[in-house]
Amino acid sequence: MISTLRDRRAIISSIVLPLLILPAMMIGMPFLIGNIFQGEQNNISEIAVLGLENMPKSLEEKLLAQNTKLIAVENPLELVQDGSYQVALEIPDDINDKIANKENFELKIFAKEASLKSSLNSMKLNAAISAFKQEIIVERLADVGLEGNVLEPIQISTIDASSKAEKSSGQMAWLIPFFIAIWSLAGGQITALDATAGEKERGTLEALLASPAKRIEIVLGKFLATLFFSLAASTMAIVGYIGAGVLTRNIFSKNLSQSTQEIVSAFGGNLNISFSSVSLLFISSVLLAALIAALLISITMFARSYKEAQSYVAPLSMFMVIPAVGLQFSEFFADKLIIHAVPILNVLVLMDKAVKGKAQTIEIIVTWLSMIIMALALLVFAYRNFKREGVIFRT
Repeated sequence: MISTLRDRRAIISSIVLPLLILPAMMIGMPFLIGNIFQGEQNNISEIAVLGLENMPKSLEEKLLAQNTKLIAVENPLELVQDGSYQVALEIPDDINDKIANKENFELKIFAKEASLKSSLNSMKLNAAISAFKQEIIVERLADVGLEGNVLEPIQISTIDASSKAEKSSGQMAWLIPFFIAIWSLAGGQITALDATAGEKERGTLEALLASPAKRIEIVLGKFLATLFFSLAASTMAIVGYIGAGVLTRNIFSKNLSQSTQEIVSAFGGNLNISFSSVSLLFISSVLLAALIAALLISITMFARSYKEAQSYVAPLSMFMVIPAVGLQFSEFFADKLIIHAVPILNVLVLMDKAVKGKAQTIEIIVTWLSMIIMALALLVFAYRNFKREGVIFRT
């Protein structure tokens, strides 16, 4: 542990980075995305139009009001495909006759649905066409003596029933347990590698075994050292998230546009959770760090060298990433109690619920018991391996 504390890189990766990167992501990413979207809305978008000479004056005015520039072309599909234009429109030759005769007609929009920039430009086009369509509907209804709202007999009002915690956590709340898990693994990894494979390479493990200390004490020492740095990293991640929420609410939110505020909220930048939820998040982080520390010690003890140990540890990140990414769909399975008995996935689901203020007592009990049992089992496994000469002196 002392050698890890002396390692500047370990301190930076375990404490400094999670404390700085997570607030930067929660605040900086929405700022960047919001500015890109806002800039695209304010920029004049060039729209390729086939049949521009046939375009009704009203539609043209509505398109120009959306910050667009209309350019007559002959082959709209090819121009969008080769990237010359982000979006194109085809106007039928007889559009004005069909409008006059109250007949239906088709407008074709060419856009790349896989392209975000093309989609943003397409939104301008759709907004103008929707307004033009509504105008035609109102005119046709007026001709037969009906009001424009006759086709909308029902007014729908959607009321957000989310709790305060759910609103502040945003749609991207799953990122919070995701990064806590990732940093917990990254924080303990350096210490575990150094305390096992690192000592084998340096030849200090033999001296440690010859000391009066019992092997169980040596294993516990290595476990606690790994746990300390793993927990330090996850704690800094929690502090970073809460700090980002405080900064956003009290400083940055006043100067944000509406669209940017919505993106910040989606990323959880307005995070505002209760003390009980923070406590639940922290205790769950301790158990996750304990399981990770025991797992790291168990695995790295088999390695003959530091490099070999790194190859053993590398795949572990997938065991964190896959369950964490699955949290996006947790609403479909998180209420099943059996999920809270699955190590790693259970604690990530519990963290997600803690952030949203939805954790139930039985879920907390099952999750914590499962994590404690698994961590103890891995620790016993590590101790038994440490007693085997074939593992300790493996070359």
